[in-house]
Amino acid sequence: MASCTDLIPFLVWIVPIGGGALSVLAARAGGTARNIVAVVASLVSALLATSLFFLGDFAPYTTTGRILDVQTLCGAQATWIAALNLRAGVLVDPLTVVLANVVAWVSFLIMVYSLGYMKGERNLTRYYFLMDFFIGNMLLLVMSDNFLQLFLGWEGVGYCSYALIGFWHTDEEKYWVGTPGDQSLNVPEAYSPTHAGMKAFIMTRAGDIAFLVGILLIFAYSRTFNFVSLYNQLHGSSNNWATSLSSVGLFVPSAILIFGGAIGKSAQFPLHEWLPDAMAGPTSVSALIHAATMVNAGVFLVGTVGPLYVAAFSTLSEVYPFFLTVAAIGAFTAFLAATQAMVSDELKKVLAYSTVSQIGYMMLGLGVAGLSVTSNFDFGFTAGFFHLISQALFKAGLFMCAGWLIHVTGSKYMSEMGGLRKDLKITFYSMLIVGLSLAAIPPFSGFWSKDSILAAANQAGGAAYVLFALGLITSLITAFYTFRMLGLIFWGPKSENLQRIGSNHVGSSNPNAQESPTTTAAAAGTGSEDHGGKHGLHEAPRSMWIPYSILAGVTVAIGVAAPIFLERDLGDLFSSYLTYWGITSVYSLNYLSDLLPISLSLALALIGAYIGYLGYIKRSLNLSVLVKSNSFLYSGYKFFYHRWYLNSIYYRLFAYPVEKGSRWLFEKFEEKVIDPINIEAPSFGGAVSSILRRIQTGIEEEYIFAFGLGIALLIIIFAYIGQI
Repeated sequence: MASCTDLIPFLVWIVPIGGGALSVLAARAGGTARNIVAVVASLVSALLATSLFFLGDFAPYTTTGRILDVQTLCGAQATWIAALNLRAGVLVDPLTVVLANVVAWVSFLIMVYSLGYMKGERNLTRYYFLMDFFIGNMLLLVMSDNFLQLFLGWEGVGYCSYALIGFWHTDEEKYWVGTPGDQSLNVPEAYSPTHAGMKAFIMTRAGDIAFLVGILLIFAYSRTFNFVSLYNQLHGSSNNWATSLSSVGLFVPSAILIFGGAIGKSAQFPLHEWLPDAMAGPTSVSALIHAATMVNAGVFLVGTVGPLYVAAFSTLSEVYPFFLTVAAIGAFTAFLAATQAMVSDELKKVLAYSTVSQIGYMMLGLGVAGLSVTSNFDFGFTAGFFHLISQALFKAGLFMCAGWLIHVTGSKYMSEMGGLRKDLKITFYSMLIVGLSLAAIPPFSGFWSKDSILAAANQAGGAAYVLFALGLITSLITAFYTFRMLGLIFWGPKSENLQRIGSNHVGSSNPNAQESPTTTAAAAGTGSEDHGGKHGLHEAPRSMWIPYSILAGVTVAIGVAAPIFLERDLGDLFSSYLTYWGITSVYSLNYLSDLLPISLSLALALIGAYIGYLGYIKRSLNLSVLVKSNSFLYSGYKFFYHRWYLNSIYYRLFAYPVEKGSRWLFEKFEEKVIDPINIEAPSFGGAVSSILRRIQTGIEEEYIFAFGLGIALLIIIFAYIGQI
């Protein structure tokens, strides 16, 4: 019988889901009780995740892997789906434990930040429920021991993302993302929160369908969803699913289909267009979904299946197409999104493009790991996940700082800010630190993690040299747009917008202001944190600046520790994890041997930073005049500003034809065929309509309760069938 401490990995994801449900009940006692329950649930989850490092039996996990299921816990005898021989379980190993801690702790800081940022908003019961539900599903995704359970968490975070992006469902123009009136190929480029939420839902579902088809193909040949069982079948079993798939030409297609899910969830080309528009949601949502959690799910998925694919074959040729695809899409996406970030004026959009770009770097690292599997798979694998950890910290910090900046200035546009470093010192220094990490300036964490990826690409050789070069160019662009962002916000003269604000009031009447809480206190916090009712340009309340200050401090700490011991220790930890999957290459970190790629990356980053410094901090170089005076540069600017025209093309190829077809069906079929039938049978139609109206309350919490009840009933039915 397993120890009851083995329940802890399950509680890591169950507690926030339960906390979300309890917060709904606590709302009846008042908003304070609801908020406390929601935040405490995320804290307990984080503490439980940390405890996994200190359990006495964690050492065996790091060398052999450890799978736990509900049938082995404290004498419990339960099966999830007996017909499939599937038990609900978790896989506890270095990868899941490290990522669970990153997700849980960053999520907790964002929940604390929400106390100040969302105060005074309506529908906060829905907000806190969805935030906790999202955290729980993301942790379920990370810790699941099988594809099917992972897919449930995968879809759970997808639903929450849709609902949270469209949180401001009233669709007032101040909440829109994009500049109203902007068009590309006659397609509007400004979107309401509900439109942005639906766009995210549909585009990520496209990837999810590919993912589902991929795992069903594997199941058809293996008869299992369990990761450990899949690995065990590769050795000493006549049922080698990988060989069987390969023999009929389906191994690479199934692998690419699964990667399709990662492309959608992690916003990689060609399914990347949803994430910039997801900025229509509250900034706390952007920090949670688009920094530390959902968008990293695709990276985790590749990191989970990648070693399994490597273990499946003795030669590189079988898995090479998969890893080359991952690396190529990652490198191209990093460059694509970086070019858009350097021309955008919306602060959160710059950060969104940056997120897409940085995830592209992670995919590049995991991809080139497979291209050099015969030499040092561990190095690229560790580099990709090290950058995931680093990016989660500095990007969450950047989004939190952005949330306060947008509120206190009343504008989402950087050109309507300027000269804020003396008024908002805590926010300035915090954003400067995490911004320098994004720009990969030493000694901050982003420098070590991103340059490790480029070093891994250089080590892979062959086709990876092209991807290495693309990564170097992206490094220059990243440093440029980071210094451009910092310069526009904190240096130079205050914009006319800020001069109007002066010391008279918070915010402005700018209709384009994306986030304008109901009252001054709505963003100023509570009690002593409201700065005595101060108006004008003032620092964020403690509930907001403490979380992003902590993230800035951790970014510095990791940057200092990385070259001394942290990166090597992380590599050794992941090396032991990969040993379980049959990958026995020893992690090798030698900064001197990788001096050339690191030096090139640093040099280009410094060049990009210097150009940004001259143009937007020192302001001795008027880049705007330079671009407008050169037809080639101006054409490039418009091309990047309009998102390479990809967004407009997608609307013209997919969205508009479906809309037109739906309208035709409505006019030609529903109105002329269905409606007359309803008129013929008014009593029956009216009775059905009356019944359906009664269950459609419009209260989202009731829908979630019904959904959960339905899932519970299905589990009971499956369990009953399994006993027959």
